[in-house]
Amino acid sequence: MSKILLIGSGGRESAIAYKLRQSPKLSQLYVFPGNGGFPDSEVLAPNSFDLKNKSSVQSFIQKNEYDLVVVGPEDPLVDGIVDWLAEIGVPVFGPSAYCAQIEGSKEFAKALMIEAGVPTAKYASFEDYESAYSYVQKEGAPIVIKADGLAAGKGVTVCTELSQATQALKEIFLDNKFGKSGSKVVIEEFMEGQEASIFAISDGNTYFTLPAAQDHKRAYDGDEGPNTGGMGAYCPAPIVTKETLEKVNTLVFQPVFEIFRKKGNPYKGLLYAGLMIDAKGNPRVVEFNCRFGDPETQCVLPMLEGDLLEIFQASAKGALGDVKISLRPGASTVVVLAAEGYPDSYEKNIPLNLPETNSKDLVVFHAGTSKKDGNLISTGGRILGISSYGKDLKESVDKVYSYLGGFKISKTFFRKDIASKAL
Repeated sequence: MSKILLIGSGGRESAIAYKLRQSPKLSQLYVFPGNGGFPDSEVLAPNSFDLKNKSSVQSFIQKNEYDLVVVGPEDPLVDGIVDWLAEIGVPVFGPSAYCAQIEGSKEFAKALMIEAGVPTAKYASFEDYESAYSYVQKEGAPIVIKADGLAAGKGVTVCTELSQATQALKEIFLDNKFGKSGSKVVIEEFMEGQEASIFAISDGNTYFTLPAAQDHKRAYDGDEGPNTGGMGAYCPAPIVTKETLEKVNTLVFQPVFEIFRKKGNPYKGLLYAGLMIDAKGNPRVVEFNCRFGDPETQCVLPMLEGDLLEIFQASAKGALGDVKISLRPGASTVVVLAAEGYPDSYEKNIPLNLPETNSKDLVVFHAGTSKKDGNLISTGGRILGISSYGKDLKESVDKVYSYLGGFKISKTFFRKDIASKAL
């Protein structure tokens, strides 16, 4: 039996916890810092430890004798929490700081892809506004501007016009919008096609992939409005055929894991490949993340039939080959309920009165929520993720929208066309 600490506070962590609780190997689950959807008994006190402080993290986790630490968000991984805990012999699900650079630095990721021969967009990197501006003027639009470091999913601008590119460069270099994360930019060619997300879980030697998902980044129906962290997703994504998945394994995951091994830093944990699939089914990498995606996790994990805790432990210990992995047939969908104004300035402290779900295959995952005087309120832009499993995609989508149609929370909105491309 295992005592587990889950680090994170979003919808992704809610979905991970939901699957961990199903494991017969789980004795105790604790979460830090958590959100309003977690039982009070699971949530650690806010001052338990400082995630940015190595000795604080080590002493708390050592004292409380956790059998495994599961890291949800990217920041602690990039900071080196896996390495800190390796020093005191505590297994962690997640990559080392070296491997986490694949998300922590866009330039590191692009250079690694070029070295490994992974198909991706042509790029150049710059450390000052003038040279970046000159390059954009020469290349023209459409073009993609990316702040090099972590920017909470908000450091990428797809520019259809040169004026947008100029504005994006001004925000990064002159307005210092992303702080140190914007000390460098990566500028990429625009890639045509449909996006898909595929997660691979690795133990450093072997890996397996989870079903492909398709996220919906724009805020409003019809892919209109500003880019967000994701307004909904569905799984499996039909754009990723069996043939395309074979290409993804051969051209993307295998060479990337191989090059990390060659560099003496085997990749353990979750590797997220954000892909652009062209009309011929050929994949190119848009980005890599070193952790589960949000909101894709909320529709991908319900497709997993295996024991997630066993998988995480096997990944940390280099023993994935001993674990039986099975997937459910059918499909899964998640729709995000967001606060009015998101992704810009948005409403907070919205009272949340939610009806009960009447199906075990319909789950409400909490993201930006908290409890105040025992009542549930919103604290984030993305408040909830309503996730449903069905025998096919239509059934899954219908269940989600049927639930969302049964109540109204003022000052919130959601997209009404999630998965419509695949129906």
